[in-house]
Amino acid sequence: MKQIIPFAHQWISETLNSGDIVVDATLGNGHDSVALSQEVGPNGHVYSFDIQQSAIDQAQSLFNQNDINNITSVKLGHEQAKGYLNKQGISSIGGVIFNLGFLPGGDESITTQADSTIQAIDSLFELLMRHRMIVIVIYPGHDSGQIEKDLLIQHLQKQPAAKMDVAMYHMVNRSNNAPFVVGIYKK
Repeated sequence: MKQIIPFAHQWISETLNSGDIVVDATLGNGHDSVALSQEVGPNGHVYSFDIQQSAIDQAQSLFNQNDINNITSVKLGHEQAKGYLNKQGISSIGGVIFNLGFLPGGDESITTQADSTIQAIDSLFELLMRHRMIVIVIYPGHDSGQIEKDLLIQHLQKQPAAKMDVAMYHMVNRSNNAPFVVGIYKK
């Protein structure tokens, strides 16, 4: 049985193709971007978004160490990702990953927020190709994470099944505050 992050990476990889343009909506330390980069290969591209320069710098160091050249880090909130991509002439994407919460080792008062996360998911879903996925790792173990989880799940439960399937992967023998993964599959 896979742990949460490896499962999230496997889940999104199931619908990615070499050459895809994909989005890491929450760059953080860069590990999700590296996983996406490997999946889409040298002819694909990853656009990674974060509001913290420290995250971008830390991730760029990881990319340099691994000689990865197909990732563009963008200092914008994920709710602005669609606008940025449109300005780059990108009208469709092959997948999106979110790893919510705060930057590991960073300022824990800077966290993703439900309103901007929902806005980002909805707008990036518009760009998402059919039969592709948005994968979201949710961390309800801190106050803002619990609020974000509740509002995000409520929002996703209201989405029409005719346009998407939404599934959840979580360990049932862990606390209610344990991280889990949500996958959104575009029909």
